[in-house]
Amino acid sequence: MQPTPPQGPLDDSPDSQDRIRDFLARHGGPGTCDSKTGTRESGLEGWSEVFAADGCRLVCEWSRLGTREELNFSELPPGAPDRHA
Repeated sequence: MQPTPPQGPLDDSPDSQDRIRDFLARHGGPGTCDSKTGTRESGLEGWSEVFAADGCRLVCEWSRLGTREELNFSELPPGAPDRHA
């Protein structure tokens, strides 16, 4: 099963794709849950999550201001609270 990459304005960045591949390789491959995404502030901020087989999540929070784009990645262990519920 191939991972469903997060959908957001920065998803095609090589850094994002490399981090996703590395995360899944270290955590047993893709999980059974589909990736999740969301946006805030009219598309200026958002988040994506990728789930690994061992229950860990890779969360990418992104923001965009003019031409500046920022990505913030976090790895969360199984059972960690959902910050975007």
